[in-house]
Amino acid sequence: MKGDLIINGKDAYTTWGVSLSQTALTSLMTPPEMKDYIKTTARTEHGSRLINNNPVFAERTISLDMHLIAADEEHFIAQYNAFCRVLAGGYLEISTRWQPDVIYRTFFQSCSQYSQLIDGLAKFTLKIIEPNPNNRTK
Repeated sequence: MKGDLIINGKDAYTTWGVSLSQTALTSLMTPPEMKDYIKTTARTEHGSRLINNNPVFAERTISLDMHLIAADEEHFIAQYNAFCRVLAGGYLEISTRWQPDVIYRTFFQSCSQYSQLIDGLAKFTLKIIEPNPNNRTK
């Protein structure tokens, strides 16, 4: 968990007790959609023509299942509040140890399915927007 997830240059686990669920990495790594191709349809031809001379990616919305864990309730509230302040900033640069040369430049949109399971443990889903999936280099 330590070193697995970096958000805005900080280790998410050691700073806020935040870690990715098992499915979150696959959500990040899913290839982005392409924007619609330029398409022409002529009455004198069968089907249509697609122009593929400049393929580009569309923005994408990503849902990341995450956990927040702390030793006790007081520590949990402090970490939770600090992480909420990061989210309130809007911009999130996300990287993982599994893709060390990739930075996902995203914007926080919402948090859904928040549930505090027991004292010191919560599960939640962050919804983020990656406006330009082609801009991931360090």
